[in-house]
Amino acid sequence: MSIDAKGIALSLFLVLAAAPALSESNAEKAVAQREKLREARLAISRGDTVELNRLKRELQGYPLLPYLDYWAIVRKIDSLPYTEIDRFLGEHQDTAIGDWLRVRVLRELGSRKRFRAYLKYYKPEKITRTSLRCYYADAVARHGDRDEAYRLVEELWMVGRSQAEECDPVFARWIKDGGLTPELAWGRHLLAVESGNLDLARYIAGKMPPEQAQLARLLREVHRHPAQLTNYTHFIDKRPEYRQIVLHGLERLAREDAAVADSAWQRYEASYLFADAERDQLLRELALQFARQDDIDGLRRFFERTEEFTDARTIGWLARQSMRELDWAQVEFWIDRLPPEEQLLDVWLYWKARSLEEQYGKGRADEAVQLYRQAAEERSYYGFLSADILGQNYKFIDRPAPVTPDLVAEMAARPGMLRARELQAIGELYHARREWDYATEGMEHRELLTAGKVASAWGWYHKSIRSVLAADYLDDLELRFPLAFADIVTDVSNRMAQKTALDPYLIYAVARQESHFAHDAKSGAGALGLMQLLPSTARATARKAGVEYRRSWDLLTPKTNIALGSFYLRTLLNRFDNNRILAAAAYNAGPTRVAGWLKETGKKLPYDVWIETIPYHETRKYVQNVLAYSVIYAYRSGSVKPLLRDNEATSKL
Repeated sequence: MSIDAKGIALSLFLVLAAAPALSESNAEKAVAQREKLREARLAISRGDTVELNRLKRELQGYPLLPYLDYWAIVRKIDSLPYTEIDRFLGEHQDTAIGDWLRVRVLRELGSRKRFRAYLKYYKPEKITRTSLRCYYADAVARHGDRDEAYRLVEELWMVGRSQAEECDPVFARWIKDGGLTPELAWGRHLLAVESGNLDLARYIAGKMPPEQAQLARLLREVHRHPAQLTNYTHFIDKRPEYRQIVLHGLERLAREDAAVADSAWQRYEASYLFADAERDQLLRELALQFARQDDIDGLRRFFERTEEFTDARTIGWLARQSMRELDWAQVEFWIDRLPPEEQLLDVWLYWKARSLEEQYGKGRADEAVQLYRQAAEERSYYGFLSADILGQNYKFIDRPAPVTPDLVAEMAARPGMLRARELQAIGELYHARREWDYATEGMEHRELLTAGKVASAWGWYHKSIRSVLAADYLDDLELRFPLAFADIVTDVSNRMAQKTALDPYLIYAVARQESHFAHDAKSGAGALGLMQLLPSTARATARKAGVEYRRSWDLLTPKTNIALGSFYLRTLLNRFDNNRILAAAAYNAGPTRVAGWLKETGKKLPYDVWIETIPYHETRKYVQNVLAYSVIYAYRSGSVKPLLRDNEATSKL
């Protein structure tokens, strides 16, 4: 972590509106302590130990005092001050910051090949990074039990990707000492081919004896050209490698032509003894590929021949394909093939009832009503849909977590919690999250609920949400669906909601779905903040919205992010005729893609079928959650809102 003046200024900027509030009596003291912390960090950057020690004395009792020692040691880690390191680790055993320093020390020692010292600091139960585990295996191989080292090397070896370069030296020594057996070489070669990493596979094959290398070459050829499996006599062989080649090739062939792969599978099934797991995996792939290739006749024959095959994911996919065709008899057929426990889920209760209504009208109305009633007991998208059909109130099931104020106070006073809170307050959000995660790791049910209450009181909403989810307690709606940044949301919705379906409940729902209200959230695609906006989208939106926006990290400010996200959401509502279904889908998958889906369906599908058959699973769940969360946020705000507006409920998409 950089501790230069520019970095400090940026960290302080990121305190933002989400920083936890202190009582008025403690606010002045906190401001003074944070200023002294800032001065101490600058002293570290200058190497001014006299000033640093003076400030440390004045900061006695401050939760982040240990961080000054940590930052000071890290700054001179290249000189490996062992005395200071040992003292720090001794004083901060089993703390987040102690473990972080240990990792920094191990990286430094490993890169310098100082392996005797490495063994002193390495603790297997605390280290998960592959590079550090490889350094450890190398250290043990050199200065400890070589058999133990090579057992670890075997674990590190058996992956289908290239490992960190830190593994190369110990791998080379292990191979030189005869550790690479034909079984291990074949196993990793197979994993690499299955992962599509053919360069790695060829590298491994180069270390095989000639006969095995020939089999490895055959596997790679089948990977590239699986149709050669139809030459059955060429692949009937008792060696186990052939069975694995056939299985991998059949999965690849199924993606090209499911019917040909299925025919080949029947021949090979009669010739090889496949494990149940191998068989199930291949059948799953065959069923999905039949469906994707629209080979309905082949699919029927497949299921007639494999009546015992009841993979829920595959059958669910087939049921949705039937919905897309409005083939309600097939929808019922597939739902009835699901495992019994799956049929009791709200999603399939709803769709079984829908299929009965569409096929039989009043003929099986009583059965459909009973299914709707079961689904309507759930606080969910399908539960709300079912309740609307029945004309009954939604079931919110709102039960506060059974946590006392004394438990909350005790939890908030724990050292790790105090450090997390103060780190958040000064804008050190990465370290704050890690302190929190470390403090809550391994907590029992009641402790997690208590931690959720603490996080909520501090305005750390994403942690309160995740704590109750980790505790598997889903009925405390105050914790699961906080009215976060309420002043900002209300102001924005009042200014932007004219003539659109944009209301505070929709804004809450999108932010809840996008980030769990983590104002500093960053996605792998580069989206930022509460409503997860791409900087490019933010720039274009800011010009139209008249919102000040200069650089991407402005999106980490809740006020800016909510204003831009809400305005963008409003543009999507305008584009899609004020239909929140389509606007939510476009917010997640992009408006161009949604327009393409509407073109494909010809606007002939009922709204619920269109949602259920959205091609992307992520977008389907996104739309369902946003609609359901909007209802819950209305309830949390003391209002009653339907799942769907009239224009949405009557739309064909």
